[in-house]
Parts: sequence; structure tokens; C-alpha cells
Amino acid sequence: MNKINYQLALDKIIEENQKQQKVPSLLMHSCCAPCSSYCLTYLAQYFRITIFYYNPNISPETEYKKRVKEQIRLIQSLDVKYPISFVEGTYEPEKFYEMAKGLEEVKEGGIRCFACYEMRQREAAYYAKEHGFDYFTTTLSVSPHKNAQKLNEIGLWLQEEVGVAYLVSDFKKKGGYLQSIELSKKYDLYRQDYCGCEFSKRQRERERIAKEKDSQKEQKCIANINDCPKEQECIAMEKNSQKGEGMTTEVWDIYDEEGQRTGDTMVRGIPAKGQYMLCVHVYLYTPDKLFLLQKRSKNKISHPGEWDVTCGAVLHNEESIEAAKRETLEEIGIDLSDSVLQYAGRIKKEKRFIDIYFVQKDFSLDDCTLQKEEVEDVCLVSAEQLLNTQETDRLREEHYMRLLKKAIQDVLDS
Repeated sequence: MNKINYQLALDKIIEENQKQQKVPSLLMHSCCAPCSSYCLTYLAQYFRITIFYYNPNISPETEYKKRVKEQIRLIQSLDVKYPISFVEGTYEPEKFYEMAKGLEEVKEGGIRCFACYEMRQREAAYYAKEHGFDYFTTTLSVSPHKNAQKLNEIGLWLQEEVGVAYLVSDFKKKGGYLQSIELSKKYDLYRQDYCGCEFSKRQRERERIAKEKDSQKEQKCIANINDCPKEQECIAMEKNSQKGEGMTTEVWDIYDEEGQRTGDTMVRGIPAKGQYMLCVHVYLYTPDKLFLLQKRSKNKISHPGEWDVTCGAVLHNEESIEAAKRETLEEIGIDLSDSVLQYAGRIKKEKRFIDIYFVQKDFSLDDCTLQKEEVEDVCLVSAEQLLNTQETDRLREEHYMRLLKKAIQDVLDS
């Protein structure tokens, strides 16, 4: 079954209301201030919104109260066309635990979450009916962790059951998710690292402990690497150390300051002053919008043990798109020969250019065959986790991040 583009459906509803010069009332269930930030700034141009804060899943109660306060603070801070009201539902965690009985060990994003979606949306639907709202909806679809198709299916079921129109949505589209991140920074909002329930918190804690263990191992490998004055020197040292180990010496084309081939070549190393090499970065993602990161071998001289995307140098007489396919096959064993690579843009750095590609591939981690000299491990992460990883990378400057955020948003919108 083809997925429905609920953002387009929402656009049509807004357009029709504007033609009729209507400003409908909307009861918007909110899970937290950060997720609601974009939804409110977007829809308060077209609706008279009341935030309905009903989240019995949030645990402990201190966390719940903290999120309520942040939600109210955000509403008071926003400068929007139509005023926003706030209603707090009943905090009844016992109802959530009764619903979740037998589903405690289900991973986040599974049937326990679907039941939780329904519980909260049902409460919103009946409140909207009782108080005469034109529509009800939820902010949940702004998160890449939440299943927008399922959220809208539930909302439309409830529309038939309760008799109040459900405002379909997929708020992560049109840049919604990334805008919510920016708005959270702008208003200095408290951003939690788990959905809210005890079970998601446990899962995050297990992930955090595993990450800390990995980090401790990595610190042993990278204790001195941060003192490296130039990344190019590290690369050159690494490449030179590999000579004589049965590896073929790479030959690169030399590029000028405009990114054009000069006709000259060099054996891999550090380009001379005024000369540039060309590299590729490949962002590989699944149909579920999970991105692959690979852990650099602890034996590499430059940035050992760090998580990164697939990358490498473009060889003599090779186009960058072919280099992207070759590096992906060599380093992680994923064949992109029949895949469509989307060119995201080019970044100019000292002594090199970087061509950035995004490519969707239906694969699992079990399909990866790692080139042990280059790659120690692989994992799949969400768009948010990918951005957090790249933002903390000392090599990712502002221009790179702007390009990266736009490309990731295009993926989320697709």
C-alpha cells in the first residue's frame, strides 16, 4: 500500500479554510514543548489553537511537571497571529501502566507506542467533542521517531468514532523537525533524551551505558590525536605508513581553487600550496530513514575509533559519484551500482573539496562486510542522532552543517 502524504492533505485543508475565510478552532495534543514549537508557529497562522497536555506516559512525576512548565513558558514566549490557550489533562500514570501491561519489553516504536498514541489521541478527541472544537490533532508526527502513518490512521479512526474532524499532519515535513530543533535552541527549551515513559527511559539508559563503554575504549586510542595540527598531515602520515603493506599506491587528480582538474596528478599525500584534492562523503540511509555511521579502525592514525560516514579520496580520472560507490563497496561491502545517488553539494576546505552524496538503500547491518583496515563497526542512527554526531565533529563547519541539514530534511520530506 502506498503511503499517504498527509502534509499535502493538510495544505489542502488550510487552503480551503482560507478560501472560506475561516479560522477554525484546533485542540492540539502536545507531547512536549520542543515538539510543539514548530507546530504552533506553523498552525497558529491559520487556527485558534488550544494546547491539550495529556501525557500519563511521562515518568516520573517530577519530569512530567517540568515538561508542563516548559510547555506553558513556550506558549507565553511565542509571538503568533492568533493567541494560544493551554489546558492540562489529568495526570493518571496508572492508566498508562495498565495499557502497557505485557508490552514492557517491546522496543520503542512498536505496538506499545501505538497503543500509547491511541490512548492520548482518544482523550484529545473526546475533549474536543465536549468543548466544541472544529478539529483535533497531535504534535507527535514532528518527531522522526514517531510513525506518522500510524498516528494519522488512529486520528481518522477516532474522527469516525467521536465525530470531530481530525487534522491530518506530518509535521516533520517542510523542514518541521529541523525547525523544531532551531526553535528549541532559540527559546532555550528543555529537550529530554527519551520519549517520556519509564520503558523508553530504560532503553535510553542502556544505550547510554553502551555508548560510554565504547567511548572509554575510544579515548585510549585518541588520547593524542586532538593535538594534531592539521588533518591533512594525519592523512599523509597514515597513507605513508600503509606503503609497503601490499596496498596499491593511490594517484589523485590535482584541482585548482575553482574545483577544476588542472591536468596534473599526485601520489596521495598533502597537496602543494594552491592545489586541491577531491574527496567524497556518502550518507547512506534505509527506507525507514535511518542513517549508517561507521566506526573508524582504532589502528588508523587520523581520528581512530571515531564514528563517521563513508568517505574517501577521488582517484585519477574518476568521477566523484563513482568514487562514492567505490568507497562504499570497499569499506562496508554495500553495492550501490544500481542505486541513485543524490548530489547534495560541494564544500571547499583547506587543500581539498568534498562532494557530498545521499543514497537510499534497502539493507541491514548484516549485509555489511567491513574492510577491517578502515572500519571497525557500523550502526544505524536517526536523523537527530546523525546531526548531533556531525555537529560535534570538529571538522564540520557552519557551511557544511547548513548543507547537511537541508539534505537531511529533504530525506525526511521524501
